[in-house]
Amino acid sequence: MSWLWHTLVRSVWIGLVLFPMWVAYVVPWIRWRRFGATIPDAVWERKHRKYAARFYRLAVGMRGGLIKVGQILSTRVDLMPRAWIEELSGLQDEVSPTPWRDLEEHLRAGYDAPLEELFRELDHEAIAAASFGQVHRGVTADGTRIALKIRYADIERKLAVDMFLMSWAVRLFNVFLPKIRLSPIYDEIKRALTTELDYEQEARFTQIVHDHFVDRDGVEVPAVVHALSTRDVICTTWIDGVKITSPKLLDDPRLDRAKLLERLLWAWIQMMYVDGVFQSDPHPGNLLARLDEDGEPILGVVDFGQVKILDRAFHQKLVNGVMAFAMGNVDMFLGSLVDIGLFPESEKDRMRPIVSELMEHLRGADPMGGGQLDFAALRMRVLETIDRMEGVAIPQELVLYGRTFALLAGVTRSIAPDVNALAIARPLVTQALLAGGPPEDPMQRAG
Repeated sequence: MSWLWHTLVRSVWIGLVLFPMWVAYVVPWIRWRRFGATIPDAVWERKHRKYAARFYRLAVGMRGGLIKVGQILSTRVDLMPRAWIEELSGLQDEVSPTPWRDLEEHLRAGYDAPLEELFRELDHEAIAAASFGQVHRGVTADGTRIALKIRYADIERKLAVDMFLMSWAVRLFNVFLPKIRLSPIYDEIKRALTTELDYEQEARFTQIVHDHFVDRDGVEVPAVVHALSTRDVICTTWIDGVKITSPKLLDDPRLDRAKLLERLLWAWIQMMYVDGVFQSDPHPGNLLARLDEDGEPILGVVDFGQVKILDRAFHQKLVNGVMAFAMGNVDMFLGSLVDIGLFPESEKDRMRPIVSELMEHLRGADPMGGGQLDFAALRMRVLETIDRMEGVAIPQELVLYGRTFALLAGVTRSIAPDVNALAIARPLVTQALLAGGPPEDPMQRAG
């Protein structure tokens, strides 16, 4: 009966936020569309700020899937008002951990033997907590140091409630974007969240990426301890290190920041352009670093709940776009955007002046020539351009690809703000592309 009560309370709470929000938007929208009323931009801006903040508080308060939904919405610069993007970009997948007493029974139920026989040590204090689960440090019976990622017992039910309510919200809010069907985007969000909830698949991805890096110096990816991993638990070997942006690390006089940055960039270039299986959530909480006994930086990559498969076909489309941009060929670049799925062939003429203007501006910033880029200004210019591209919906895989680059850009600025990351990345990318790109089926080779 308790789960039914909590489900009802959750549904009512979310509904009491989303429905008044819809009413607040639909009334002035109808006045504008049906009766020709003029709604000042300042009015819309106030609404965006107010309700973005309200959704932010709802997501933080409800936990579950709503934080993830907010994070994904913050990447949809093609759909969401800029005020929403800015507000929701602050959502971090860090929540207060569930007390051990509320987690222990669920953990014990997943094993055939008592915890005391399986683990020599198991910390009751979580070292990290997120929307879907939390991580505890331990030592196995044979002395192996491990990290135990435990999925919350009620998270599937919470996510089911959240997705049901979001499906209705999509229908209601689609009225404001009549040229775009939001249902496929909702399907992509649901698929992404369901995938992240699949701990068995995350364990497979973790092991695949570990195998790709097992012989690579300077980069560590945990191995899966299969005997202690279940449907609700991922057990991996322990990775030593602190958060990559930790002052303790960055203030160490022995640290070669440029070398750490090079290892970070090469890790993702290898995953994306050579292996075709990459972690798409490189925020500082998923990146660890330490100095070895010789003072060499060692990068650790953890948490493979958000992984993207980049096959050779899509990779080639992206390469074609980069080549067209580098040559300044507007027609070729427009064609590559059509191939990627940004807009249909029939829209090329309408998009030509907008894309041409953006290309001219970006090439003037010299992103291919090695100069330092103002990423904040660049992002703002892209947002302004997308605002003008009415009716365009960015494919979700391209959103994840761009988000990965944006997160990496933020980390590189934190690690080495005075080092030219593009100059470091250029020869690495060239080397990776000369290797032929990812395989036709990255998962087949990985398996």
